Amino acid sequence: MTLKLITERDRPISADHFVLVDANFFENITLQCRFCDEKDDGQPKNWYKADTLQKEPSEIIPDMENEPELNKVVIHSDRSLSIHNFTEEDGGIYFCRIYGENEVNTEFNYFVDVVDETFADIESGNLSDWKQYYEELFAPINKIFKESKGPEAVRVRDELKISMEIMTDWQRWSKCVCDKPGGKRVKTQKGVCRIKFRTELENNTIKYDNDMLFLKVGEISCRSIRLRKFFPDISNRTNVIPDFIHSENCEETCSPDKDGANVGWKVGKTKGYKYKKTFVLMEKSHLTLICPESTLDNKVVWTKRGKTIKVGDTITPVVGQDEPHMYVDSFNTLYLVNMTTAEESNYTCQVDDIQMQRIVIHIVSKSKFLSGELVRHLGYLGFVLLLTVPCYCAGLVVTWWRRRSFQTYEDYMKEKSRKNKFLKLEINS
Repeated sequence: MTLKLITERDRPISADHFVLVDANFFENITLQCRFCDEKDDGQPKNWYKADTLQKEPSEIIPDMENEPELNKVVIHSDRSLSIHNFTEEDGGIYFCRIYGENEVNTEFNYFVDVVDETFADIESGNLSDWKQYYEELFAPINKIFKESKGPEAVRVRDELKISMEIMTDWQRWSKCVCDKPGGKRVKTQKGVCRIKFRTELENNTIKYDNDMLFLKVGEISCRSIRLRKFFPDISNRTNVIPDFIHSENCEETCSPDKDGANVGWKVGKTKGYKYKKTFVLMEKSHLTLICPESTLDNKVVWTKRGKTIKVGDTITPVVGQDEPHMYVDSFNTLYLVNMTTAEESNYTCQVDDIQMQRIVIHIVSKSKFLSGELVRHLGYLGFVLLLTVPCYCAGLVVTWWRRRSFQTYEDYMKEKSRKNKFLKLEINS
């Protein structure tokens, strides 16, 4: 889960400043309406969302389902906002305002941007390794931003008067962690790839809303989906740049259990899920899932949207249906049978409390799936016809053009008669 707070208490708050939040697909994020390390003041607050700066923000209404795991948008008692299973449609500008007050110092602004981790990779090392990483990956692209004659770079640099630079945005140091009892002590710091936007002018040349948003936020992820839409050439250069994990030795007293999110060697837990998969399946499909690295001696727990699926349970998607669509057998294997849209969800499995695998399943209607297959095969047929029809037509044209050089039936019969006479003469002789 991504948790974002506005950290600096003395940071000026205004309608022109936004805190950038990166959100991965199907991630859960939480936005706070307070400064870091401060408690909620108890005042009523409202959350608003707008897709762009020019659109009037609309108030966010939380979901009120009876089952908590079905609620996508939740406003908690401390006025924080949670969005589950984040998608591209959820991206945009979020405002938290104290109810009934319009002063800018009562407003917290976030720009939540969806990032594509398809090409995500991570490099690691010390500060010297990072310098080499910068020279090999950042410096060439920064030079392109300054000197390129490409239409996107020219537009940003010369028309909008905005300078761009790829930089590393360093996050906080982790706690000092032992790699093993009595072993070395290491702390890490993650650096994420960012494109910084700057201008020294009162930029009145900006006409488009997204250009102004990038400038007001001041930075954006190198793998931003929004950047890909409006600056595809720039995005193609930056979305393959890996993040960097900077590690250093530390002298503080460390414990494998000191960081609750990473208990280290003691039980083998890791942050996040070790394996991640995504399936796009047609309705009425069947799927069998086995939790990796598990045996009958392990304790395996399957969940759907955080709700545990017990061994032997048979769950139907709609009340009143007798046919089970999902169950777990005694060998800890999850079966999804004759799947419907009710089975479209996030599934996870844990092995002895270790987060082992997360699976995202999307269900596509049969008509849509078959239509896509038909369009794809029609494309193949069109390609074959494109190759064969011109050749066939060319053969017809050549045949017609040389029609007088072909042997006629009369000529054939004369030739045959002549050969027969010749054979008879040979026989008689």
